[in-house]
Amino acid sequence: MSRTLRTCLGAILAFALYSPALAEDFSAATAGAPLTLDRALALALAEARHPELSAAQEEILAREAELGQAALRPNPTLDLELENFAGSGEFSGADGIETTLLLTQPIELGGKRERRRQSAEIALERSRAEQEIARSDLTARTADRFLAVLAAQKRLLLTQSQVDLARRSLAAVEDRVAAGQAPATEIHRARLAVIELELEISREEGELAAARLELAGLLGVDADACVVAGELSPLPAPPLLEDLAAELTESPGQRQKQLLIEERRRELALEQALGTPDLDLSLGGRYFNEDNDGALIAGFSLPLPLFDRNQGKIAAAGHRRNQAQAEAESSLQAARAALARAWQQLENARKRAAILDDQLLPTAEAAFAAAEYGYRAGKFPLFDVLDAQRTLIDLRQRRLAALIDDRQARIEIERLLGRPLAAATAKENDPS
Repeated sequence: MSRTLRTCLGAILAFALYSPALAEDFSAATAGAPLTLDRALALALAEARHPELSAAQEEILAREAELGQAALRPNPTLDLELENFAGSGEFSGADGIETTLLLTQPIELGGKRERRRQSAEIALERSRAEQEIARSDLTARTADRFLAVLAAQKRLLLTQSQVDLARRSLAAVEDRVAAGQAPATEIHRARLAVIELELEISREEGELAAARLELAGLLGVDADACVVAGELSPLPAPPLLEDLAAELTESPGQRQKQLLIEERRRELALEQALGTPDLDLSLGGRYFNEDNDGALIAGFSLPLPLFDRNQGKIAAAGHRRNQAQAEAESSLQAARAALARAWQQLENARKRAAILDDQLLPTAEAAFAAAEYGYRAGKFPLFDVLDAQRTLIDLRQRRLAALIDDRQARIEIERLLGRPLAAATAKENDPS
């Protein structure tokens, strides 16, 4: 795992792993308390609970076992032979028996053991990189689902405030109708605007419930515990796209691709070493029962690589190395394109939010206040009030949508980089 990601997740993981009963105690411990993003991440990233992280850890343990196995030397063999007994004639008994005891030790040539160990070692490193990817992806999914709940809560609150606004306008209409200053039909038009917003509240309550269920499913808790806390406000500008793109090669995903290339290269070296035949050295003794004599036996055997030199597997390993290189290049290109899209979405969202905050919303709020005041004074028709109200509601919804787009883009950029997205340090991107 990269040092940056370890630092950022360390505190979260420490909280996540402090208790084996974290999942069971979570609902009780947080009863009545809103769920923060940090706590959601701590719960999601608990290795003992989440199957993806548990599976990644088991793969690491398996690779560690394979590394230990790869470093072992081949076992010797012990042969015992009995000859010249239970035959016919002078060999009918056991007097002429010859007993041979032979110990044979295979000697690996061509550096097989070291290359086997190196191949297992890089496979272990790649499994650790894959665990880091799993953590990064799970962090992004958790943040994304948390954002979905937070956004649904904010949309519901915004619509509820809009209902209050519409009811205020309805009250003004009712006052004018009661005073005989406006026709009764205007009450129906104003009441219709309230009903439409109340229907929108019902729809958004359903979306909020669905978002909480998805977050609860990811965290393994009850949906009632997924009342989240957080703010959606403008954040600082991100670093320049060129600076972020330069960091992609150090991301967990790209590091895993480079480790795969190295693993394929070492597998090729191992297959080349396997083309070298091994030497078997033998040493033993023979006992002649008839003469009660003994003698030493020594020898060696070496296969002749006349036909099978492992050439097929060597060629296959070379192609797989080339395949890994091509896949790494393709993955980097795709990551750069995804980063550019997310960065552009973030910049676009920031610009929209800035224009809405600085120009459109103040103007719309002033226009609605003027229209409402003018209607009460009998200077403006109801149409102007409803139109100004719809414009203000639409702009507030667009501002919330821009802030949500901003957060979604940041989550995607952080997933691609495998680290939190810091603010711009050299040159801030001006949203104007």
